[in-house]
Amino acid sequence: MKEPISQPVVIGWQVGVPSGWGTYGLNLALQLAQKGVDIGLPFLAKILNLSDTQPDLLASAIANREHFRNTEGKIEGQTVSGIFLRALGDGLDFPPFLDGWSADIDIGVVFFESADVPTENLTRAAALRAVITGSQWNTDVLRAAGLNNVFNCPQGIDPALFCPGSRTGRFQDRFAVFSGGKLEYRKGQDLVVAAFKQFQKRHPEALLVTAWQNPWPEAADSLKMSPHISGVPRRTEDGLLNINEWLLGEGLAPDSFIDLGALANSQTPAVLREMDVAVFPSRCEGGTNLVAMEAMACSVPTILSRNTGHLDLFGDDTCFGIDLQIPLGEVMGRKDMEGWGESSIEEMVQKLELAYAHRDQAKRIASNGANFMKAWSWSTQVDRLLDVLTDVS
Repeated sequence: MKEPISQPVVIGWQVGVPSGWGTYGLNLALQLAQKGVDIGLPFLAKILNLSDTQPDLLASAIANREHFRNTEGKIEGQTVSGIFLRALGDGLDFPPFLDGWSADIDIGVVFFESADVPTENLTRAAALRAVITGSQWNTDVLRAAGLNNVFNCPQGIDPALFCPGSRTGRFQDRFAVFSGGKLEYRKGQDLVVAAFKQFQKRHPEALLVTAWQNPWPEAADSLKMSPHISGVPRRTEDGLLNINEWLLGEGLAPDSFIDLGALANSQTPAVLREMDVAVFPSRCEGGTNLVAMEAMACSVPTILSRNTGHLDLFGDDTCFGIDLQIPLGEVMGRKDMEGWGESSIEEMVQKLELAYAHRDQAKRIASNGANFMKAWSWSTQVDRLLDVLTDVS
């Protein structure tokens, strides 16, 4: 890392919610504080699930949150004296909740899934000091569109949590297949269901372990686009997705799956270490898929679709790739899906069979993946971000 920055850094999205953005924001805040950077956290989740030592790192920022509120107690946009990390939405949209915010150094941060970026958004983004992207795919799309102030700074993992470890035998005598990520068409859980049904018929001891709850359950309705399933999960009275009912309706045997519900990030490592394989057939990843990174870091043999943000995780035998990718943007005539890939269910089943039948090969790939992820710690990745902030300040 270069010389540390002296300006305060204000994080312009909700930190700590159970989502990719929330986890990214929380780890970013913790690392910045640990590195001596003064941070501002106007948007903070009510429950942060911090470890015993972490509250001290954020105590000052939490105490100073009143600075961002008006006399009615509402978060108020203002001019930040320092660096403002401004969350940008899909298609490089500028979200309305940040309309009142500006800064001496205004930086955009984006993990977009739609490569169809409106010209007006490109023009606004060009006026920012920099745009930070979560994947090389995002970077390439924006540079191809003529945006030059773009820097790729991927997410990281916590190596103290996500690392190889011993099993407890929780799923003894089962071949445990993990699939995580918020349930939606983009994440491809419909493909997992279709592939697992075929695989489990050949291997009755196979067990699908899911962590598919979605903080925005209405997003699961996007699965109606899929030809591989008959319906979408029903929402319960408390707003959660009824995954068990849905999987039974899709023809999975009652003893062939376990839904873990809403899984906190700190609970995930213990689950991952019990897995024989993990599968992520995402049709698109704007970032590098945090859950997939964490599975690899825990030395789980991991099957990834070879498209978009996932491409950054392919090293020298670091994972099993689903290589056949039908170009969805072209097939469906949708510009907003350019770069998206539809994974082959048959190839996914083949990779599951490979992980099942060739345990030594799977173990070697898992070890390669874990070693690969050692260079992706949050500390290293935030240093990378700080170097960019130093250069553009």
